[in-house]
Amino acid sequence: MSVVLIVGTAKGAAILTSDKERRNWKRRFDLKGWNVTASARDDEGRFYLGVASPIFGPALFVSDDLDKWTQLDAAPRYEAGDTANALHRRFTAMTVDPMGEGDDTARRVEQIWTLHAANGQLFAGVSEAGLFVSDDRGQSWQPVRGLNEHESRKDWMPGAGGLCAHTVLSDPANPDRMWVGISAAGFFRSDDGGKTFAQKNDGIPGGVAQCVHCVTHDPARPEVLYRQDHRGVYRSDDGGDNWRVIEQGLPVSELSDGLRCSFGFPIALHRASGSLFVLPLESDQYRTPPEGKLALYTSRDSGGHWQAAANGLPEGCYAGVLRGAMDSDQLDPGGVYFGTTSGAVYGSTDLGESWAEIDTGLPRIGSVRAYDV
Repeated sequence: MSVVLIVGTAKGAAILTSDKERRNWKRRFDLKGWNVTASARDDEGRFYLGVASPIFGPALFVSDDLDKWTQLDAAPRYEAGDTANALHRRFTAMTVDPMGEGDDTARRVEQIWTLHAANGQLFAGVSEAGLFVSDDRGQSWQPVRGLNEHESRKDWMPGAGGLCAHTVLSDPANPDRMWVGISAAGFFRSDDGGKTFAQKNDGIPGGVAQCVHCVTHDPARPEVLYRQDHRGVYRSDDGGDNWRVIEQGLPVSELSDGLRCSFGFPIALHRASGSLFVLPLESDQYRTPPEGKLALYTSRDSGGHWQAAANGLPEGCYAGVLRGAMDSDQLDPGGVYFGTTSGAVYGSTDLGESWAEIDTGLPRIGSVRAYDV
């Protein structure tokens, strides 16, 4: 068994294929010109890519063999009459409507931030923040109104990149339970198949409009959640009802509002070993590796303690790693991979103990997903 990495960049998808040792990698660059923002694989083995364009809007491509990609006719769309968040529109106007020809009051899907296949369905988290579901492998899409029309929506505050639904998690044993993370509206859970959602942010300090950055879990233990937030790193043992800080050993820095915490964007989990991975950055003001030293931090005890794992990673590096740009395979020994805003991809086949640069020279990387094949 080996690994395929789908690396979504601002100008296409790098498809990286490995030998079984995951030491040698080959690259193919597909969908040139598209901003590739998300990928997923369903239970039947079909791959999906979410793409975006400021001219053509979002779209989806599918492939059953990772060789030929076909664009689907349908993509998530809001309905006429759905009202936009005015501040979100201000933050994103130049990137999603550069000519200023759109309706400033209309809520639009500008980007697919995440794709998640579960229980025979395909979910898309989008910006302007919302959730859509397909029951026919992307041929048609329906809004999940319990989230899209949530009673708190009028109070949602965008982050610097606007309002984005970037994390979708599910419970394989209970199809009615799911979680969605939105920057900067917080974390939500549904226990009734998406009819209603409850906010799940207790224990996270207020401010920055509850800006969750990324959440992960083991589907076999879905109630245990790990969260990289704007305001630190947290764990929940009860499905998100309560959160507690897990930052022992992580570098901390002072945020623009004075809070000291471990700031960063992605968080990933190797399920078989329970190993957790985060990539701290220096505060919300700078968003670069602390002291220019790119380092992944690992925890082998469910977030109780963290230690740096930087052997083979560069010093003098000031590139960032975005929320969707890190993933772990599920092989033994486990691999972990991430891509930077400067277009480099790094990989480890020993749970982060040692690293190699497996690709470079790519456009800005926004998404990295590992698929065991």
